[in-house]
Amino acid sequence: MVRPGVVVLGGLPGAGKSVLAASLANRLPGARVIDNDLVRRALFAPCDQSSAERDVSFSAMLDAASYHLGRGRVVIFDGLPFFRRSEVEAAEAVATEAGGFSAVVVCDVPISVAIERCRADARNGRDGDLIRRVAADMEEPPGAYLTVDMTADPDTVAAQALAYLEDQAR
Repeated sequence: MVRPGVVVLGGLPGAGKSVLAASLANRLPGARVIDNDLVRRALFAPCDQSSAERDVSFSAMLDAASYHLGRGRVVIFDGLPFFRRSEVEAAEAVATEAGGFSAVVVCDVPISVAIERCRADARNGRDGDLIRRVAADMEEPPGAYLTVDMTADPDTVAAQALAYLEDQAR
């Protein structure tokens, strides 16, 4: 059993962050997935993808995380392609304030895999140009983190991530 905490998943569009989030939520009783894409659409559809929208959406995610942490749950942040230092630090602060752990997981895939996955899911509106721009702007997350190969078997990836979360929760 993992104590309450915040897990921040990041990586390219098409990396498989949502797949990993769902798999972890299934393995962690009571865990909640807070999907940035869903929050942003709920607040701003149609979205203009501005930094102001991102800030408001992330603030709402932090508020929701605080609520769930107060009820003893693990919160999984999904849909974040970038690791902005201020966001990681804010997620860590919310977890610490609630007496929980925090963990960052990088969902890694080659750009070509991300592009192919997004092409296969035409509904998402993400193309190769967007993925290449996101890849060019990505930075290493601050602090400790786990990198998982999202081209590997999904159960193996979930087991690796879960072991890391359990270690971080100690």
